[in-house]
Amino acid sequence: MNQIVENTKHNAKARTDDTGGEVANQPLHMPGILPKLPGRFYYLFGKPIETEGRYQELREKEKARELYLHVKSEVESYIAYLKEKRKSDPYRNILARLLYQATHGFTSEVPTFEL
Repeated sequence: MNQIVENTKHNAKARTDDTGGEVANQPLHMPGILPKLPGRFYYLFGKPIETEGRYQELREKEKARELYLHVKSEVESYIAYLKEKRKSDPYRNILARLLYQATHGFTSEVPTFEL
């Protein structure tokens, strides 16, 4: 079985060319054969970016590009922040979360990081 997985992994196309680190080094999981344990979801809603009243301004390519780059940098900074928090999350693994709930009661919320 391991040989089949390794061959499939070797022959599979790369996820993306610019991916590195933990994302690029994920093990390949075959659905139905090797179940993947559920992880924790990390999400963050950033501050709203005001676009009301800027319709005419955004019709200019340069102004639209500036707004696009602003939005892109905001999203990238939030993603980088969440990746750092994910690295240091002691309850990232489902087993750690289950152990916490087993010792503190199954109705208790597992702690998360402060914003």
